[in-house]
Amino acid sequence: MLTMPLSALHDWDDTRDALHQVALVLSAIRVAAGDKLPNDRQFSLRVTSSGFSTGELPFGAALSFECSALQLLCVREWQKVFTLGLRGHTPQTLLRALHRGFHRRGITITPSAEKLDAELALTIDPQQANGYIRTLNSLAAALAIVREKLGGSATPVVLWAHHFDLGFVWFPGGGSDERRDAQIACGFAPSSPGLPRPYLYAYAWSQPTGYLQLPLAPPAIAIAEGYTGLYAAYDDLRELEEPRREIVSILLDYARKAESLLA
Repeated sequence: MLTMPLSALHDWDDTRDALHQVALVLSAIRVAAGDKLPNDRQFSLRVTSSGFSTGELPFGAALSFECSALQLLCVREWQKVFTLGLRGHTPQTLLRALHRGFHRRGITITPSAEKLDAELALTIDPQQANGYIRTLNSLAAALAIVREKLGGSATPVVLWAHHFDLGFVWFPGGGSDERRDAQIACGFAPSSPGLPRPYLYAYAWSQPTGYLQLPLAPPAIAIAEGYTGLYAAYDDLRELEEPRREIVSILLDYARKAESLLA
């Protein structure tokens, strides 16, 4: 079945911003604990059925955000190491508490709090947060279908903590370097400057060609300012009878058109 749950995500700005900061906390831990990865994937997180995670870190543990419990969970060798609730924390105090938790267990890392809000209360509405995680999993599944159908060289589908967007990059001409090789990116963003509501995106780029604009079928439109590429409003996608099927179709159509121009 290609049906998928897409939550309304209305009036969720406080929850969205708090979840974004939690993702930045996990990213700070991953960056501090690991080595640089291709295409800066050390800044990315894995989507899980219950939230998002650093994946296994070099010292053998994994840190995840568990949405239903509104807590961070550290696991090593399938055993719980510690949990840390979000209540009463700002992003910076949460990072410091994590640092102490790791230190007490003999794990020494020095995460940076540079991107973290020093005053934001981590106010998360559980119903909204769980709706977002369900949506994130549904969209991750749709993006995985697109990635599989495109084949060839592509990055994993990941959650990027800095922009809080979910996506992957496909390299139609081979290669694997987003700074050098022709590429098509597909993903989902909860908001951007000037775009307060969630949206589906795709863009294509190569050094000789630049960014591409292409004719698109509704509800997708082309944007030429801020970023150049495909934009499909999340609220329009939710109204479709089979959103996942349409999302896959929209992104595959864009990628195939862009591929011919990039080649």
